[in-house]
Amino acid sequence: MLQPNERQRITPLVEFIMPSPALDKNRQIKESSRNKFLRKLPEMSNELLQFCGNDPIFLDVHLLDGDIRANAFDTLLSASRALDIFSIPVTHIIPVTSTIADDTTRGVAARFARESGNGLCIRIDRSHFAEPRLAEHITEFINVNDLDIANTDLLVDLKIVDQHVDPRGIVAQLARLPDLTKWRSFIVAGGAFPKDLTHLGVFETHVVDRAEWRLWRLISGAAELPRKPLFSDYTIQHPIFYGYVPGAKVSASVRYTDDDRWQVFRGQALGYINKKTGEKGPGSKQYVGHAKTIVEQPFYKGERFSFGDAEIKRIADGRDGKTGNPEKWLSIGINHHLTLVAHQASNSL
Repeated sequence: MLQPNERQRITPLVEFIMPSPALDKNRQIKESSRNKFLRKLPEMSNELLQFCGNDPIFLDVHLLDGDIRANAFDTLLSASRALDIFSIPVTHIIPVTSTIADDTTRGVAARFARESGNGLCIRIDRSHFAEPRLAEHITEFINVNDLDIANTDLLVDLKIVDQHVDPRGIVAQLARLPDLTKWRSFIVAGGAFPKDLTHLGVFETHVVDRAEWRLWRLISGAAELPRKPLFSDYTIQHPIFYGYVPGAKVSASVRYTDDDRWQVFRGQALGYINKKTGEKGPGSKQYVGHAKTIVEQPFYKGERFSFGDAEIKRIADGRDGKTGNPEKWLSIGINHHLTLVAHQASNSL
C-alpha cells in the first residue's frame, strides 16, 4: 500500500523463513514446517509478482533449513525466469548471498545473476570484519563467480544496533572494504527495535531510540568513506528472527515511528483474564485508545501522509467499528515507517 513515489525509493529485501508447523485441534503436528514450506514454494513467485510488480527486490534464503536452501532458491529464481519467458511483467529479482554461504546455494545465486543480467547482492555482517583478509575474500568471490562488480550490490548488515555502537569504529571497518566506488550500490543495514516488549510497562507509552538511523547519519558523511552508503533497516521489527514461540501471548501494542525514535504504546495481552475475578481485559478495544492517542500527538504525521496513518485516523474516528488485530497493526506501523524513512533517506542523499 505504498504510494508510487515512496515505492520507487525503496528496494525490499525479502527473507524467507521456515513457517510454523500446522497443528490439529489437539495441538499435535499434522504438517511439518519443512513440508508446509515446500508445498507453498511453487506459489511464492506469483505472490512476489503480485505484491512487488516490476520493481526490483532482493531475495535471501539464508534463514531456511540448510538442506532445502539451494533447492528453494533455484525454484524461486527459475520461476521468475519462466514468467519472463512468457512476457509477463516480472519482478526484477536480485539474489542475495554471502561469501561464506554453502557452495551450492552460492552457485545458484551466481548463475542466476549472470544469466538474468540482474546481478547479485553480497551480504556480509559484523562478524566478517574479524577476518584479516576480508577485502581479499570479497574480491576473490567476485572473480571466482565471474561477477561484474558494477552489477553487484554490497550490503553490510550490522544486525543489532544500540547506543553503544561506536560510529568511528564502524567507519574504520567499512573503509576496509574493497572498491567502494565501483559497486552498483553500497548499503549499510541495522536495527534497534527490541526483541519484544515484555520489559515495558503495560498501559504506558514508551520511547525507543532509533539508534540505527542515528548511526547512519553519523557515518554517512565520514571523510574516510569515498562513497555515502544507502540506508537500510528492519522497520519496526527486531533484526534477528528467533522463530515462532508456540502459545505466545500477543499484546495489543502499537509501534509508531517518529523522526528519530519509536513511540511504543504498550497494551495488555489480547486474551487476558484476571485469574482471581475471571474478568476479561479490554482486548482489541485497546487499539481504538491507541489510535485516538496517536492522532492527538504532535508527532502524528496526518492521515494523508501514508496508508498507515489514514488507517490510524479511521480507527480513532470509529467509522466502521473495526479495531484491527496484531497483523493489521503491524502492517499499519510498517507502512508508516517505510513512508517516513523513504522521505528521510532520500532527503539525506
